[in-house]
Amino acid sequence: MVRQLRVSYVLFIAGLLLTGCVDRTELNELAITTATGIDGHKGDWINTYQIIIPSAMTTGSGGSSTGASQSAVHTFSTHGKTLRETVMKSSLEYPRKLYFAQNNILVIGKKAAEQGIEEIIDIYLRNLDSRETVKVFIANGEARDFLRKLVPPEKIPGQALEKIIERDSKLGSIYPAISMYEFISKISSDSAAGVPEISLVGSEPEKLDSVDVFKETSAKNKLKLSGLSIFQKDKRVGFLNEKESMGVSWLNNQIKNTTVNYVDGNVMSAFLIRKAKVKVTPIKNLNHYYLNVDVKATGDLLSASSQREMKDMQSIHQLQMQAAEIIKLQIQEGWKALQQKNIDLIGVGNKIHHKYPKDWKKIKETWPEEFANMDIKIVVKMKLARPGLFEKSFNELLKNE
Repeated sequence: MVRQLRVSYVLFIAGLLLTGCVDRTELNELAITTATGIDGHKGDWINTYQIIIPSAMTTGSGGSSTGASQSAVHTFSTHGKTLRETVMKSSLEYPRKLYFAQNNILVIGKKAAEQGIEEIIDIYLRNLDSRETVKVFIANGEARDFLRKLVPPEKIPGQALEKIIERDSKLGSIYPAISMYEFISKISSDSAAGVPEISLVGSEPEKLDSVDVFKETSAKNKLKLSGLSIFQKDKRVGFLNEKESMGVSWLNNQIKNTTVNYVDGNVMSAFLIRKAKVKVTPIKNLNHYYLNVDVKATGDLLSASSQREMKDMQSIHQLQMQAAEIIKLQIQEGWKALQQKNIDLIGVGNKIHHKYPKDWKKIKETWPEEFANMDIKIVVKMKLARPGLFEKSFNELLKNE
């Protein structure tokens, strides 16, 4: 009896496994999407897909086993009244089923971003096959044009963009990466959101459409992070340049690694910031508020042209003051840009809401005006951990020869 029960149990499990394979899709029937682009507006959308070509992923120039004769990706676009319709229409012209599990990049055209991306956000919240961890970019132009461009030396352009933003977040901290989840969280609160913007640089951008670009030792054209698009709710309402975005990164405590340069006449110094902690606190002063910014940074001296001995503690203190001065100026530039645009990109409104909930109800309606008139107090404490092996600048050593 026990033996019969065991046999029945085994047959039951086998039956479950067999029935689970009925709806499976073979790997060679899938179109693995590595990046998507969206252009248009409500009622008129264009969806662009960057599909990996597995046969072109073997080693060789330009991601091809035949010497850059085939691209590692294929890009095509579909048109529809809704975003779901654009995906559905892909079956009319592409022989494989779109597979979005490996899609890590979403590029939104500038015009689409300015007219509103409510429907784009909605589809990412409602559909299981849409990943909320996807990194978001804004194209300085049409998204579909950017997805057709190759990014040497990487074989897959979508992955190249992801690596570029990750490296900047770790080494430069100018344009921190933002996922769809983080983006939605910010614009649904009392603050705004910043999204990295990409541009085409060069006089012949059409050359990036061809795998011949992999045969060149230096590409005359390239994709580049060029700014920070500012979103208020679901619309793009402004733009920050590199310097302004750097200041905002400080205020958002997003500095991981970066380099600051001090220049004053013939005195030049460069510092590598290895660690930074920034605390931003709104302080109530009578009926108004000011922003208190406390910065603690640690870094190394990369270069110095001043004529002084590095072993002298007073000299090291002076170098630390130089770095602190540059950090303060960067923060002030970012803060000034935000006030001029009247956009709370650093979440000051959320901080006041949490710290002074009763007061927030009173100033919520006039918050833009309050924000534009806020004063800021910045205190920077810089610690130079390693001034270097030389006690004197190399310029001074040369003069002593």
